[in-house]
Amino acid sequence: MIALALALFIAAAGGPDDLDLPRSLSLDEFKFSAPAAPPPDFALFVTAHIGTAGAYDADNPCFLIGGGARLHILPWLGADASIDFQTKQKVKEPGPDASIFQVPFEFAALFYPPLQLPFRPYGAAGLGWTVTDVTAPGPGNDSTSGNLLFFIGFGAEFELSSHFFVTADLRFVFAQDPPHSGSFSADWIQFTLGLMLKLTK
Repeated sequence: MIALALALFIAAAGGPDDLDLPRSLSLDEFKFSAPAAPPPDFALFVTAHIGTAGAYDADNPCFLIGGGARLHILPWLGADASIDFQTKQKVKEPGPDASIFQVPFEFAALFYPPLQLPFRPYGAAGLGWTVTDVTAPGPGNDSTSGNLLFFIGFGAEFELSSHFFVTADLRFVFAQDPPHSGSFSADWIQFTLGLMLKLTK
């Protein structure tokens, strides 16, 4: 009886509109969608670098200069393409006063670990080929050839501004030996410092 009287009192005090749900609880405004995924880390760069390289069987290291392009595809994945020009290195094979000159073309996949650091480290693995010129006294000792290579390495990118980055890169390169080189091994290690210019926004 008391409940019936209370219901009649509420109905008399206000119309049907007073019993509507607040707009903040209406189903048509409830948000069912999941949070948006972060955009991919897509960016294109042109690169230039200088450094040093040393074939394991060479008498001295050489200077190198090069350039290329780098692509950030995802926060953890990138790609890199480069060409280098190495100065001549003296070698003992195929004979006295022999030297080797190489122009390597390298294509790498870059892997960025999810670390919160003031720089962006990465691991690298790739393949390519090198144009190798061997010069030595005597007939038949000079040759130019193209030789396959693969490499592993690591490096880091340092942001100077929204469009400029400094890079440091160390690679261990394993290449086919050029013909007529005797026991000479063309494998080398290289270290470079570079600059990247971001082309995309």
